[in-house]
Amino acid sequence: MNGGMQRCFHILHQLSRHCKVTAIINQDETTFKKAIQFFPELGTVEIYSTKNEPKIADVFSLLPFKIKNALRYRWYKRSFSATTDSNLLLYYPVLKRLLKKERFDLVIIENLDTINAIDIIRRHAKNIPILYDAHNVDSRLAEEKVARGLLPKEYLRSIKQAESNLYKTVDGILACSEKDLSEFKQMNGQQLKGVVVPNGVYLEDKLFDEGVQTENPGYILFCGSLNYEPNAEGLNWFYHQIWPIVRKQFPALQLLVVGSGNLPKHLTYLTKDNSLYFTGTVEDVKPYYNKAAVAIVPLISGSGTRLKILEAMNFGVPVISTSKGAEGIDCIDNTNLIIADSEELFIRSVAELLYQKQKRIFLQQNARLLAEKKYDWTVIGKDMTNFIYKDLFKNVIKPAAGV
Repeated sequence: MNGGMQRCFHILHQLSRHCKVTAIINQDETTFKKAIQFFPELGTVEIYSTKNEPKIADVFSLLPFKIKNALRYRWYKRSFSATTDSNLLLYYPVLKRLLKKERFDLVIIENLDTINAIDIIRRHAKNIPILYDAHNVDSRLAEEKVARGLLPKEYLRSIKQAESNLYKTVDGILACSEKDLSEFKQMNGQQLKGVVVPNGVYLEDKLFDEGVQTENPGYILFCGSLNYEPNAEGLNWFYHQIWPIVRKQFPALQLLVVGSGNLPKHLTYLTKDNSLYFTGTVEDVKPYYNKAAVAIVPLISGSGTRLKILEAMNFGVPVISTSKGAEGIDCIDNTNLIIADSEELFIRSVAELLYQKQKRIFLQQNARLLAEKKYDWTVIGKDMTNFIYKDLFKNVIKPAAGV
């Protein structure tokens, strides 16, 4: 459904190829298991869905909903100053049960959403190694929001505190890019072990590039979750600063906006422009990439590695991106993609690719080679498990051990 979920899913899949894995998920088990037909190794994963957990019956059960949850959370955390984490309320019973019943060699927690699990894990399995998968440098995202008045400073302080103390709470991290890893290490006084596990793709057997091959392109594409603020912000910038001038040169051109979620209220007027086609959630993005001559990533904020760029490279659609959008991808400008940070350069780059089929094909071929070399999930998975076995925990964890 979004880049973070896909990252989590593919890391789980890669682990299942090398380890015996138990996974706690919030998705319903039946829906999750549909993926096994495409990723057979997932059939070996022991799944525990929070949706299958029975209703909790305890001393707090008779209280009003908010009070019940607030007190139950503080009891779970053994802290009466904590802010309620509804996610922990869902997974706590199954996490506690599993830690008491089984011995695991490693626990991987996903992003800040599960960082509150650390106290619970340490309480029931004191010496178990914990690995933190960092989808983003969340404090960097929070700083951007605070600067624009979208978040209180207290929220930023709490995130910075959590990320700056990772060296005390976890044994290592998986970061999306070298920049993110360097930032985490700096925040933790160089006392944090870690490895870059970039977002990746499973390589397609064929390209989806009818729009790239056509002599008269009719579509360009923006792909991303619209309720992710950097995506909405980038789309807004492109629409106002780039799109009107591009449309003067190409009056019939349409912008395909592919992604789940709703635009922020102040941007909903974009859906009334007939030159933009909003698909909403789609079963498969391939038909839309197939129509597009160019994929755009006009991001001006955010963190992590852009799955949308790797996806376009995999499908064979050339990319124009800002430097921020291409952050974390080891690419060469004008060879694997085009970097355009100014309005003028972005406009010129879109027009150039729409006019020049050979330039589109040149970028397509070099981008695909990059995806094959560095961003194939199979390659990434081997590097990740080598880090776990050899570098992070050395002889603590053996292949086929429990995670």
